[in-house]
Amino acid sequence: MFEIILGIAGVWILITGKVPGWIVGKRGFEIEGVKARLIGVILALPIPFSTAGGIILFLLVGKNAGGYAILLELAVFITVLIIVLILIRKFRTPIFTTMVQQ
Repeated sequence: MFEIILGIAGVWILITGKVPGWIVGKRGFEIEGVKARLIGVILALPIPFSTAGGIILFLLVGKNAGGYAILLELAVFITVLIIVLILIRKFRTPIFTTMVQQ
């Protein structure tokens, strides 16, 4: 379930080329362009990685692969979240706004 949410967010970021402000975490910051698309790709990776890993586990372990697959998905999910949080902290740039005084 959580991987699907990450996948949808990743595809959205890939299409728009901009990380939404609520993901960046603070108002006044943004991530756009290639850096945003890199984050989008990383967010979209858990679904194909976990699927391929589950197939490989089934081939290696057999019927008992279900328990290992859940652990694999959890490990991939946590790893992706940690990597994305680090990249967001590194890539975010402040938005400069000009105030018009009257």
